[in-house]
Amino acid sequence: MARKIGEDDVEGYRVDAQLLSDLWIFRIAARVGSITGAASRLGVTQGAVSQRVIRLEGRLGTTLFSRKNGRLILTSSGENVLSTMNEVATKLNGALSRFDHVRRTSLVVSCLPSLAMEWLVPRLQGFYQENPDIELFIRGEFNQATVERMEDKGIDVLICYQNAPADDVYELGSFQEMIVPVCSRSCKDAMNAATQDPQLIRLHDDAPWDDFLWQGVPTEAEWGSWQSARPEWRGQIVGDRHFNLSHLAYHAALSNQGVAIGRTVLVNRLIKRGELIAATSLKPAPGAKYRIVANRPGDARSAVRKFANWVVQAMKNTQEETLSLISSAAE
Repeated sequence: MARKIGEDDVEGYRVDAQLLSDLWIFRIAARVGSITGAASRLGVTQGAVSQRVIRLEGRLGTTLFSRKNGRLILTSSGENVLSTMNEVATKLNGALSRFDHVRRTSLVVSCLPSLAMEWLVPRLQGFYQENPDIELFIRGEFNQATVERMEDKGIDVLICYQNAPADDVYELGSFQEMIVPVCSRSCKDAMNAATQDPQLIRLHDDAPWDDFLWQGVPTEAEWGSWQSARPEWRGQIVGDRHFNLSHLAYHAALSNQGVAIGRTVLVNRLIKRGELIAATSLKPAPGAKYRIVANRPGDARSAVRKFANWVVQAMKNTQEETLSLISSAAE
């Protein structure tokens, strides 16, 4: 019997359990960038991962990786396969989310420690009053907004603070933050009493935005953003002090150590209590955006949607109050 042209090729690409398993392992190896890392992530031996990748390359009839300095480098074929697998993962998570229970009882929520301490935790009672059937497990930590990271960490909802949207997760909502220099009242009085440009010690959050946290960012990035937006801001910079959390910079400002860049959502309680005040009469400038993301978005009635909607509205209310307090103090 004559063989049909392409019959072996069709068989090679036929989707079965083995091919799906090998593709999934390839995706992990590609995203981690090493066989060793993929093996550790999967809890198997390096040899098991290598054999799966070799088998997949043989079945597809193409090379997916090259190796350079101990790292896996995707070939053009590998890049195409990874892109397709990422699309499959995103669509699959979206489809599975339709089967999530509407009355799910708990969500794991991850956000930056400063946001958790200064804003989210103090307002949780408001969420519980509106949603008594949903329990939140809050984790203050640094996390990348990727499907892989959220799956590995068991995160249902991630609140990130960044300029650009995340690539492969669902953005359920976003909120524009505003920034303004803040300091203690005694520090502001000293600045007002200066006959020339006031001397300033700048207090820095060295990791202000999530999207730069993993790429490296100049430590003066947030101050640079403010000064670009408000070039008329004047001050003689006599020193810089650095922290890895905005929360720490705010408390250094509270202790008369200098001036920090305040985010209107985060500094609300400190301004409300009179512990910090705006260090300038200039209007706040746009900062980055809070982005509420999930790898399974659910429908309009799902717990993740309810939480995302609550976060956006609560942030709006907080910011409006902060801006009102700043405006009233300037009058």
